Amino acid sequence: MTANKESSPIVQTTHGSVRGALHQTLYDDSYYGFDGIPYAKPPLGELRFRAPQDVEPWKDVLDCSQPRDKCLQLDFDSQLVQGNEDCLYLNIAAKTLHSEKPLPVMVYIYGGAFNEGDASSRAWSPDYLMHEEVIYISIGHRVGAFGYLSFADPTLQIPGNAGIKDLLLALNWIKANVSRFNGDAENITLFGHSSGSTSAHLLMLTPQAEGLFHKAILMAGSANTMLHFSNMEYRVAKHLGYSGDNEDVQVFDFLNNADPRLLAAADVWTASELLQNPILKQFVPCVEPYVTSTAILTTEPGELLGSTWSNRIPIMLGSTSMEALNLHYFLQKDEKLLQDYTKHPEYLLPRTLQLHCNSEQQQELSQALIQKLTTGHYHPFANLSTHNYLHAQHCLINARLAYSQADNYLYRFDFDSVDFNMIRIRFNGAKARGVAHGDELSYLFKTPTSFRLDESRAEYATIWRFVAMFVEFARRSNPNAPLTQHLVNWKPVSRSGGRMCLNINEDLKFIPQPEHENLEFYDQLYKEVGLEQYVELSME
Repeated sequence: MTANKESSPIVQTTHGSVRGALHQTLYDDSYYGFDGIPYAKPPLGELRFRAPQDVEPWKDVLDCSQPRDKCLQLDFDSQLVQGNEDCLYLNIAAKTLHSEKPLPVMVYIYGGAFNEGDASSRAWSPDYLMHEEVIYISIGHRVGAFGYLSFADPTLQIPGNAGIKDLLLALNWIKANVSRFNGDAENITLFGHSSGSTSAHLLMLTPQAEGLFHKAILMAGSANTMLHFSNMEYRVAKHLGYSGDNEDVQVFDFLNNADPRLLAAADVWTASELLQNPILKQFVPCVEPYVTSTAILTTEPGELLGSTWSNRIPIMLGSTSMEALNLHYFLQKDEKLLQDYTKHPEYLLPRTLQLHCNSEQQQELSQALIQKLTTGHYHPFANLSTHNYLHAQHCLINARLAYSQADNYLYRFDFDSVDFNMIRIRFNGAKARGVAHGDELSYLFKTPTSFRLDESRAEYATIWRFVAMFVEFARRSNPNAPLTQHLVNWKPVSRSGGRMCLNINEDLKFIPQPEHENLEFYDQLYKEVGLEQYVELSME
């Protein structure tokens, strides 16, 4: 299977041979990396916007020692268009290519609001995971218009969700090939963060993914409801100079011939829409308008939660203790933003309430929630946005408790490090404190701003505990690892009693979920306005 094991391993896949490289981690562990393995044809020409097609076999040994470009996108920090449309590649990190038993496999889906993200080690390096006996895989998949353009006209063959279909094709490739990299094809864990977690949940709901993974970890994202916006294709086309009617074939022809870099950068939001949807993007997954052989989703996700195949697999899920921390600091820096939300607090309601309640109801609901959440150190608007995240998670847990035959482990990441919570620091500066959306990723991956920690620091211990629990869950569907089981007994969420979770701080503690009472208050408000189906997702 391999040659020149010391530095340049070669593995034969179903489509051709690949050559990897030996890597050294930040903490001096070694592993084999295979970066940029193609799993689909380049989505160019006739394949742009469409479902991916299986990659063509290759004859020569393919050099997979360097990361490939990320998918074409507008970079959030630089506001420059970066990446390449030819981006359907995956990356494999293997602790060892030979062992007595094949290793558990962990497949990661990056976040980025479905509009940006990088699967390569440039962004999320598996250094910490490679301390464990595990196979780690990340998948490059299309984002923005390239991944989520949707047309109702079936002659165009673009019903949407191409980015999720990329992931599905990659999972099929992984299932067929991971044993060649010493991975256990019958023990694959899918995990993702934010929109990556939402993508993982969508894959849990589609019959096409059954058997391609055996457990899942959902980090701050779920797909209980769809957030797709209508006529977005037409609006973007008009923004780029289209002058015709809102007719699918004509709009598609215009967009397909547009400069892809302009398409990646196009922004058509109004100021009001930006306020109401600060984290949503123009192109996101949708309920597909007609059935095809590659369809991911043809009905609302909430209708599938009771019958999905994934009710038979265990999951871990969780979030940080202040998911919307960044909003707290943005409000301090932007007086106009504070004034706008003070005038229109209903803009901060969950989108479900925005869509299904009239303006008077929205005002009443927002005032009730803000009054309830005016506690703690953070602005009530940030508290409200945080609880929106948590309430979606809460509804999913309720549905799982009603229908799943497998365990559900809930965590709450609450480590407020001075200098190692990289997302908080990136957006708010070194003086900010709190645990923001994405801060837990600093303890799973080496990022561009990570640094080697002294072994005496609590952050150092937290990395190895967090990683050990994730890998142990991947290994045997139970996160109580040898490193942590003497510190805490993390039990699955129970159908009776209070909602318990693992609180991850300098210490590990199994505690009642602090926000649970507030989330039940959300439930009450939903029911008062006749939206029981959105909080009682377990209903027949």
